[in-house]
Amino acid sequence: MKKIASILLTLSFILPISAGCRKNSTQLHEVASANEVPYIGDETAVFDLMGSGSSSDQASEEELRMAYTRFVFEVMKRCVEQSDTTNVLISPDSLLFALEMTAAGANGTTLDQMLQTMMPGIRNTESFRFAVDRMEHLRNDSLHIANSIWINQNDSQSIFKPYSDYVSRHFDAAINIRSFQDGIVNTINKWVEGKTDGKIKDLLTPTDIDPLSIMVLINAISFESEWETALSERDIHEGLFIRGENDTQSVMFLNSTENTYLSGNDATGFIKPYKDGKFGFMALLPEDSNTDISSFISSLTPEKYWEIWNSRISSEVRVMFPEFSTDYRIELPDVLQDMGMVAPFDPASADFSLMTPDKVYIKNVIHQTHIEVSREGTTAAAATAVIMNKYGEPSIHTRSVCCNRPFVYAIVDMETGIPVFLGTCASV
Repeated sequence: MKKIASILLTLSFILPISAGCRKNSTQLHEVASANEVPYIGDETAVFDLMGSGSSSDQASEEELRMAYTRFVFEVMKRCVEQSDTTNVLISPDSLLFALEMTAAGANGTTLDQMLQTMMPGIRNTESFRFAVDRMEHLRNDSLHIANSIWINQNDSQSIFKPYSDYVSRHFDAAINIRSFQDGIVNTINKWVEGKTDGKIKDLLTPTDIDPLSIMVLINAISFESEWETALSERDIHEGLFIRGENDTQSVMFLNSTENTYLSGNDATGFIKPYKDGKFGFMALLPEDSNTDISSFISSLTPEKYWEIWNSRISSEVRVMFPEFSTDYRIELPDVLQDMGMVAPFDPASADFSLMTPDKVYIKNVIHQTHIEVSREGTTAAAATAVIMNKYGEPSIHTRSVCCNRPFVYAIVDMETGIPVFLGTCASV
């Protein structure tokens, strides 16, 4: 605990709560309590989760890269194992940003498990720094990143302001205080849809937020770029895509000549650059045509991936790949717990004491993605929601009843309680 406290108590920053939040007549808790990281002196204290540290004991760029890709491929492997469809698509960065915002309010074992799952073997301070630096590195005209935190109005006074300051300043997270009873799911979904250019719709369902939900943390990423070299009509033709033995599909193929070739670990591939030059489309094809693609991706370790990546050479290569689109959605608690992130999901042991004095835990992590690869270029989007719940019985003012299934109804005499009419509604 002393180690965590020493990390947290150094940096100063002030969050201007938006005018929209002030209208709710509730502000984030600013008075230090026994469980809060207090302000010190002239409001200095807040989080230095990306603390200094000598350069001699900092992880190298290669170590950071390897640690993060270990998380990337472990998540992908488990998603493929759980998937009942051929196409799986994740955005590791969307997961990273949403979970790191959540981890900023964690402490003790909960904090360690979250960060060591995402950045195994890397110090916690460097993990936070990596996430913030990566977010700034990725942003450009083609790729947009947006973060937001939605706080239950009934619980807004219990959220520590130092925590909201940190995520607002370093993750550019918009702080929203709203009632969680009426229309909050639709409000959040509309925000996600707007930040992903309409590509991610209905991220949350009405049952994802319940009377004990205290906070929802959201990351949204959108990408859109044309190819560096435009394709002409003569570069496009119809052909058969072989999905399996005696299973083919007629699709439109894109043909081009590229200048980056990859090979190694029983696969060959290419990179086709996008217009801005910052991003590229990479394809890896197993050399054995009988290789199951799910087995191939499950066996693709970070070491194998980096070996393939480092094999790239400047060489003219003729490529062909199909136009396609994919939509994918998964709930990740089982995946993340299997990877070692156990305490954050356990109501009894989760420790988010730097976020709120309430006993809270992660109820769910929902991840949704979309991609469309066409002759013009590529559009892609991802969103991740981390839903925080309080541990305990719902208070009276947060209880709700949703009659979205058969129910009994009555017209009663309020003095005696005797039904004047009594019936059931099995359909409407």
